Order: sequence, then structure tokens, then C-alpha cells
Amino acid sequence: MIYDTITVSVSASIAHIVLNRPARRNAYTPDMGEELVHAIRGALADDQVRVVLLSGSGQSFCAGADREYLSGKQGKTGLRLGEEAFINEFTVEMSHSQKPLIAAIHGAAVGIGVTMVLPFDLRIATSDASFGFPFTRLGMVPALGATHILQRLVGYAKALEIVFCGSTITAAEALAIGLVNKVVAPDQLLVSAYEMAAKILQSPAASIAAARRSFAFATQASLEAAVANEKRENAALRNTRESIAVARSVGDNSPTSRS
Repeated sequence: MIYDTITVSVSASIAHIVLNRPARRNAYTPDMGEELVHAIRGALADDQVRVVLLSGSGQSFCAGADREYLSGKQGKTGLRLGEEAFINEFTVEMSHSQKPLIAAIHGAAVGIGVTMVLPFDLRIATSDASFGFPFTRLGMVPALGATHILQRLVGYAKALEIVFCGSTITAAEALAIGLVNKVVAPDQLLVSAYEMAAKILQSPAASIAAARRSFAFATQASLEAAVANEKRENAALRNTRESIAVARSVGDNSPTSRS
């Protein structure tokens, strides 16, 4: 796919996807949704990629849905806003990722600009970032699984307050309520995001994937089931380590290795 609304680069096991409509403050369109699905799927399927990073170009991360498409304008793919996979189903697909997803947010993140980053595992924001939830004022409820994810992040009552009141959250408040993991100076956003990715890369991919699966499982399970699942994941990791050790031992003692 040729990307018109995003850019994608891969370096040092990190796939960096950038929303790239700066003249429109990276306003979301159906085409952007289709491109994001293609790019993220590609990154998750690429054995060279271990971490996926999403950021935005220009002055804002994403100013919400492009108004031209709110009135029913079709994208280049022939889809209207709300018909694309990114809105309808991709949140669930992302929840099954075996790789960590990091969102780096600067400036304004409004509407779908907020809900698109909620399924990510980690969120870093600049000190001047803001998060707008205008949904009820526009006669709608937040989508992309936001009603499920937001309350897990900030708590049930706080999530209701944010949505009922159509709140705009500052970076400092976002950090205080758990909406973001870290707040940094504007010129340190990508540096901090790459530093976080580098820390993740210090652990084996298998153990990171197992940890992500375990946390996802636990959100829908009892304590007893979560404990049992942790035992299964650790047993699987132990078996993998033992298999690798045996394979290395066989290789070290082969006639070829001694010649």
C-alpha cells in the first residue's frame, strides 16, 4: 500500500508510524484508518519488529475526525467515516498483539485522536498535550472500545465524568489519573519514546509477549484464573529456554563445531 496520510519506518526493531496530515492537524479520515490498519498489521507480522510506536507530525497529534468526512464524504477507498476496519474491529485485533504498542502524543488529541491511543499499551505525552472527549456534545458515545478501556485506565466514576462532561484533560491531569504513563518536555517526546522502547528490547521477545498476554487475560479473569494462567505462561517460557539450551548444546558438540 502507498501511504498518503501516514509514514512508516523501521529501525533497531522499532516500527515508527507517524500520522502525517500536518496541514489538517492530522485530522482522521477513513483513508487514514485503512492505512493505519495496514501499517500496524504489517509491523506486528514483521519478525524484525519488536515494538510499535505511533506519533503525529506538525502541531498536533490528531485534532479528531476531519469535518469534510463527518458529512459523509467518501475516502479514496470508497469508504465513509465509520465504515472502515480501524473503527469497527481493529481495537480487538490490537488487543491480541504479541508486541508492545507505544503512543507518543503532543499538542491536541481530540475525539478519535484520543480513542485511537487508548488500545495502546503505553502512552507518553508532552507537557503541552491535551486530550479532548467531545463525544456526548456531538450526540455520540466514544468508540474503538473506549467505554471498556477508559474505565480500566482511570476508573469507572472518572471515566463517566470525562465523557458526560465532554472534558478536555491536560497532560498533568492525564498523568495523575493514569491516562498516560509519562509526561515530558515537547522536545523530548520521541527521545523518551525510543528510550522506553529500548528498555523493552532489553527483555526477550517471548517474555514480553507472555507478559502482555497475561495482563490481557487477567483483565477478564478471576484472581484464581490469573494465577493459574501465570503458571502456564512461566512453564511455557521455561520449556522454551530449555529447548534453546539443548539446541545450543547439540550444536556446540556437533562434529562440525569441533572441526
